[in-house]
Amino acid sequence: MSNQIKLNYRPEIDGLRAIAVLSVIIYHLEIFFGEEKILTGGFLGVDIFFVISGYLITLLIAKEFLKEQKISLLNFYFRRAKRILPALLFMIIITIFFAWTYLTPNNFLQYSNSIFSSILFYSNYFFYFSDLVYNSQNSLLKPLLHTWSLAVEEQFYILFPLFFIFIYKFIKEKLIISFLYILIIFFFLAVLITASNSNLGFYSNFSRMWEILFGSILAILEVKEKKIYFKFEKILPTFGLLLVIFSLFYFDNNTIHPSFLTLIPVIGVFLIIHFINSNNLIFKILTFRVFSKIGLWSYSLYLWHFPIFAFARNRGKSLSDFDKLELLGLTFILSIFSYYLIEKPFRKISYKHYKKFFIFIILILIFLCTFSFYSKKNNGFEDRVHVFLKNSMRENLWEKVSDESGPCFDRIKNYCNFNKNQKQRILLIGDSHSELLSFSLLNNFKQKYNFISMNRGSCIYLPNVEKKTIKENKEFHNCTIDSKIKIEKEINRKNNSIIILGGNFKEHFFTKYDWKYIASENISIEESFKKSVLKLLSDNKVILIYPIPSLDFNLQKRIMNELPKSTFKATYYLEKNPYTTNYKMYLNENDKILSFFNKIKHKNLIKIFPDEIFCNKSENICFSHEGKNLYYSDPQHLSLSGSEMLSNKIFDEIKKITLNKGLF
Repeated sequence: MSNQIKLNYRPEIDGLRAIAVLSVIIYHLEIFFGEEKILTGGFLGVDIFFVISGYLITLLIAKEFLKEQKISLLNFYFRRAKRILPALLFMIIITIFFAWTYLTPNNFLQYSNSIFSSILFYSNYFFYFSDLVYNSQNSLLKPLLHTWSLAVEEQFYILFPLFFIFIYKFIKEKLIISFLYILIIFFFLAVLITASNSNLGFYSNFSRMWEILFGSILAILEVKEKKIYFKFEKILPTFGLLLVIFSLFYFDNNTIHPSFLTLIPVIGVFLIIHFINSNNLIFKILTFRVFSKIGLWSYSLYLWHFPIFAFARNRGKSLSDFDKLELLGLTFILSIFSYYLIEKPFRKISYKHYKKFFIFIILILIFLCTFSFYSKKNNGFEDRVHVFLKNSMRENLWEKVSDESGPCFDRIKNYCNFNKNQKQRILLIGDSHSELLSFSLLNNFKQKYNFISMNRGSCIYLPNVEKKTIKENKEFHNCTIDSKIKIEKEINRKNNSIIILGGNFKEHFFTKYDWKYIASENISIEESFKKSVLKLLSDNKVILIYPIPSLDFNLQKRIMNELPKSTFKATYYLEKNPYTTNYKMYLNENDKILSFFNKIKHKNLIKIFPDEIFCNKSENICFSHEGKNLYYSDPQHLSLSGSEMLSNKIFDEIKKITLNKGLF
């Protein structure tokens, strides 16, 4: 067995790691200055890590190969394993206790599945196929989401030594140019992947490989003692750092990434590592003691920050500035503990003990896999929560209404059509908020009406408006113009229908949204909606549902975390400590929409006011439950009980319409 190759310590690399991990932490903590989020491009810290990893791993392999003319794959994988696995597995084991306390059964089940994907290093694709957008609010609730980047790196580590040996043996004289060609191929592959599917582009190892290869080229240049010469090379590290800092502030969630723009921070890191020297000002900044220490702790900081933030958010309440400060402190405490008691001691284990090490790791992996299996078998250990809460969490109203083709929700054609033999048609059109009414309405109708359900996620009734993604400029798959034309054809097939329009209107009207609307006419989205509704009213009755009061907390999660475990005490607690929201908050959030809807008038228009059901205006409160009867399944969506209350109000209006004659 050859002597273990050691790399010369470069303290400025730890400084770069510090910048990378602090950027990621601040980005995930969501710190605001006024209404502006600080470090909107903080996620680029991961890209910095990719370049650094490519540099260090390639340097290690190249030096060993040049010295020994071979690479000990077992030793290489052993070194990677003891560097990554102990701290990772320790973090996962500790998070199980937090997950048991803070995660609902459904979220606990998802968490358990993510454990399995994390320890087998395919979590980047696990989260992608879970349709989880990395920078969405929902993603901040997934404790192990951050392991996607570790999966990308591990996938690189597994294949890269073999790849390097092949390239070196057969194209030794053109090693740098070969890596450059491969980098270019992967770069353009990343651009193509991101252009067609930005979420896949973010998670895929194929779209990240070029960043790692940038680091590889740095290492090969160093090993071959070649340097890129430039007239003003002394200022290049400064320029590189400016590129990185600019990117951290310029990039945001709507930036196409990875893409040509991603070259900015990656080239910045390249310039710093390649051109820096001990006499440079940037060297002195990056080797400042605080930066060096944070750089040493960076892996542990990266491991711990995300689950700590995620569990805090899973309590169901918004985080205050003081909460965030506490979480930051806890992150550093656990990370320092992890570094000195777990990460550092395991790194010192010598190669001669590799068998004991791997046996130990395999036993832990077996335990975690078994735990994940039993979690799935027990539906996220749902018996942890109160029975009434468990029943509420099981509802899943989006799949309650179905026909022979499956659930009605989110279809773009062949919309569910019930009781076709009945004369009076009732059409329900809207988004997920409208779909929640389908089950209760269908039960109320008792086969007396022809009921057609046409609801799609985040797709309200806007027949003449295209909805496109900002990044790819593509139509949303469930909200295409073609699907809207099909809805219009169904509407126009027969007059004298009752059309119910609802949705989370504040997500679409008078606001900045995470997509772009393109109206067929040169008018606002709101005016397009009004024009479409007035057209419907000429031949139909329209029931317009005003905005439903939303919560500034997650009811189910707060009850799970705050309610006494005793059933009797829980009932008493809910009666004495009802969870309510401020009615004025509802008015402020929806003031423009309420004013806009109030101006739409027609003899065939019936308006439903949910605030009259869920709020006490005189006391300035809106209710989220009555005792154990929960009205909401999450901050925005009604539960079965809440939807029944609203559906009953709608059904009362429908009965008035059908009892009267000659209204059309």
